[in-house]
Amino acid sequence: MNRLALSTLAAVFVLTAAPAHALFGDDEARQAILELREQFKSQQEMQMKLYERVEQLSKEVQELRGQVEEMSNSLGKDRVNAKNLYGDLTNRLDQMDPKARAARAASDREIAANQEFGTCTGYFQKKETDKAIKCFADFGKKYSGTKLYADSLYWLGSGYYIKGNLAKAVETENKMANTYPKHAKAADALLIVGMAQMDQKKTAEAKNTFNSLIKRYPKSSAAKMAKDQL
Repeated sequence: MNRLALSTLAAVFVLTAAPAHALFGDDEARQAILELREQFKSQQEMQMKLYERVEQLSKEVQELRGQVEEMSNSLGKDRVNAKNLYGDLTNRLDQMDPKARAARAASDREIAANQEFGTCTGYFQKKETDKAIKCFADFGKKYSGTKLYADSLYWLGSGYYIKGNLAKAVETENKMANTYPKHAKAADALLIVGMAQMDQKKTAEAKNTFNSLIKRYPKSSAAKMAKDQL
């Protein structure tokens, strides 16, 4: 699985987002929000480093596959003929077995989704947030149901928050958290929802979101940040 890193998104996420307003409007609460965002930034940076490592491993695997392919070609015409025969047999089996054909198509779709996901996150790495938003929006239309669809919703919502489109951020992150409640980023999605609601000065809604986050994901780092706001 090619889960790509976004090493600069966290910093952009914090620096370019619209200013949040504390639940109670006093200076101490505003300072708490700043501290919350610093904690959130650190958490995002750790996630991005993990994505970077996954991306590097993926590149190494691709290089190894290329070397294997070269070795296969060097074995001569007999091996090439055997490979062609194998491909022909695979195609015939697919025609005979609809389930095998469907599994093959699903696998190809996942591979295509991985490649496009990499393109989208690449825009974030280059701080081209508008392009990233469009890319992830298109990704959702083409690759809903794939393994990376939930991740794409999270990063799409993050992009909206960065650009100050708070309504879209709330809508997208709520969709992600409610559709994929067991996903590793569901708690972080709710945290973004609460922060966006604070920026919208919807203090009651933000409080409800933070309480829901704490109840649903009590052991998450996002829950700890939410507690700091309550």
